[in-house]
Amino acid sequence: MSIAKLIFLGGLAGAVFCCESPADRVATPESEPPTAGMVWIESPDGGFWMDETEVTTAQFAEFIAATGYRTEADSFGWSGVFSKEEQAWLPVDSANWKYPLGPDAAPALPAQPVTQVSYRDATAYARWAGKQLPTEEEWMQAATQGGKHTAFPWGSEMLPDGEYLGNWWQGPFPYADEVSDGFPGIAEVRQFPPAENGLYDISGNVWEWTATERTATKESVIKGGSFLCSTSYCTGFDLQQKQFTAKDSGLNHLGFRCIAK
Repeated sequence: MSIAKLIFLGGLAGAVFCCESPADRVATPESEPPTAGMVWIESPDGGFWMDETEVTTAQFAEFIAATGYRTEADSFGWSGVFSKEEQAWLPVDSANWKYPLGPDAAPALPAQPVTQVSYRDATAYARWAGKQLPTEEEWMQAATQGGKHTAFPWGSEMLPDGEYLGNWWQGPFPYADEVSDGFPGIAEVRQFPPAENGLYDISGNVWEWTATERTATKESVIKGGSFLCSTSYCTGFDLQQKQFTAKDSGLNHLGFRCIAK
């Protein structure tokens, strides 16, 4: 294994293809969103449209077909995959948005959130779609239902009436996933009830890129947690939690959704 692969999350370098963006739009509740499947989010500065789900593999495939874009994972020739068997993150050759666990595993399903996309990949898609990534503040405005709920999109209890409303790891991570929510890994979008404002999977399933940067390290803030988060580990499904990730990272538990304003 090369030294570059062992470094894994640090200092990757590569060019990114930039797409021309459609004309700017001014969003209002009465305006048409750039695409179907967006919900209106009220905010102190007027509001914005937000994708009701994470961008799916099928949607990302349309972008690739229309532009010929090449993701950073494809350019590098490998990407990061969490191995339940090894209980560790590993660099896997040819892992990409089509085959997020690598070419020897099953391909991503069309309705699953696209993963193995870097911040630059997500930004390129957003420009093509006439959208942008949300800032951390905008993401929180949407996820907390305008500040109504601070812990989860549905309220203060993780399991209201014992019901799982999101996809995350149950049991001691990374040793045993009890799969109490019905999904041993990533789930297709819309498998759990939406929040009050119509957003699906804003807590759990996959982490989501935001446009907010940690100045000291130039890493991007990611929000929402994933199917690998548990009460014994990162608890990323709690809306107050966040992580920082290098912009050129592609991982099999990290996706994105867009806004328009």
